[in-house]
Amino acid sequence: MENRIVRLSFQSPVHFGGRRLSDGECTCDAATLFSALYIEALNMGCADDLLCAAKAGEIVFSDAFPYVGEQLYIPKPMVALARTASPQRQEPSDSRERKASKRLKYIPLTALDSYLAGTLNFVRELEKFDLGVSFLRTKVNLTRETSDDAEPYHVGGFSFNPECGIYFIVRGSFDVQPLFEQLGYSGIGGKRSSGYGRFSAEFASAKPFDGMLETDPAGRSMLLSSSLPREDELTDVLLEGAKYLLRRKSGFVQSAAHAASPRKKRDMWLFEPGSVFVRRFEGDVFDVNVTPGAHAVQRYARPMWMEV
Repeated sequence: MENRIVRLSFQSPVHFGGRRLSDGECTCDAATLFSALYIEALNMGCADDLLCAAKAGEIVFSDAFPYVGEQLYIPKPMVALARTASPQRQEPSDSRERKASKRLKYIPLTALDSYLAGTLNFVRELEKFDLGVSFLRTKVNLTRETSDDAEPYHVGGFSFNPECGIYFIVRGSFDVQPLFEQLGYSGIGGKRSSGYGRFSAEFASAKPFDGMLETDPAGRSMLLSSSLPREDELTDVLLEGAKYLLRRKSGFVQSAAHAASPRKKRDMWLFEPGSVFVRRFEGDVFDVNVTPGAHAVQRYARPMWMEV
């Protein structure tokens, strides 16, 4: 299947958060993207087609990763690094190098071989990674009828530097370009009613990833999307030799047709991007609705793999 890169260039700040309104992250996961595209697909009358394509694996999304100029960044692979003496790398005993290694969440795609060989200079790469600035703004709630006092609250966000933004990898034949173009006007992430998250999208070939996104790998594979195996796939054999991190995903259903008041979704634990496996799994689009009688609520959790 065809792989494409979709670069998002933002005209406004973004609000990508974890579990708090004050969060101000610079990226989002594939489930956030799929949910936003699905809402646009509902308005355009092709939501069932998009959902069927995702469930069948005919369209696959990565999480969002940063880009700076022409440089694409990927998650730092969770692998044991080779230890080699190199003038390009500071000594392992250098505390600055160790601290920079822990702080650096993403590495340049072009530096993957250096990273795996143990020669990447983490201090230098951390200094080069200038994506933008996170911020925290204080706002006031003036609509409380039960209190005479204005209620302050804090909203986090992220503003990208010029020539910086995030990109997704999209695999498959389903035409998502009209959905991305419409989503650019609506915005992605939170606080869209305040103008956050609006962007323009640029589609390009995935040539920088040539040879890395093969469907039949010869060795280890790294996750490029937050994902979860189906119950029949989650076995001890799958986890043999794997190195991974898990993150809990929760939240509330944002749908007036679901219930009279916001209801919680089913919590899920997903493997994070950068997790490395010897064996692959297919995952699924899971129903996370826990409200009896309410409509299904889908969470995208299919994996995109990259050979490392």
